[in-house]
Amino acid sequence: MKVNAWIPLVLIALNTGTAYAHGKPEHGGQAVEVQNYQFELVVEPEAKATHLDFYIVDPKDKTVTNASAKLQIATPNGQKIVLPLKYEDGHYTTTLTNIAKGEYKVVALATIGDKKLNSRFSFSR
Repeated sequence: MKVNAWIPLVLIALNTGTAYAHGKPEHGGQAVEVQNYQFELVVEPEAKATHLDFYIVDPKDKTVTNASAKLQIATPNGQKIVLPLKYEDGHYTTTLTNIAKGEYKVVALATIGDKKLNSRFSFSR
C-alpha cells in the first residue's frame, strides 16, 4: 500500500477518537451507553461501607452537572434501597452502608432536562 493510501485511514482514526470514549470506562468502573449518554459506576469498597461514584457524559462528551440522579439497589439479602446521588467534583456520589456479602444489582436513574434515562450495573462484596 502506498503512503498516500494511509492518509484516509489516519484521518478516520483521528476523527473517531472522541466517539471511541463512549462505551469505555474512563474512571475504572462499569460503563453503559444509553441514548448517546454514557453512564459509569465506580464501586470503591471501604471497611464498613461502599462508596459509589457515578459519572454522566452527554452525547458531546461533556460532563452532565445538572441531572437529578439516584441509585435503586437490590442487596444480596433481598432488601431494596434507594440512594440519592449528590453532584460534587465532576461526578455524582453516595455511600452504601451496612454491607452484606454477595451480589448487588443496581439501577441508576437519571433525569437530564426532559429525558428520563436508566442503566443497570452489578457488583459483588
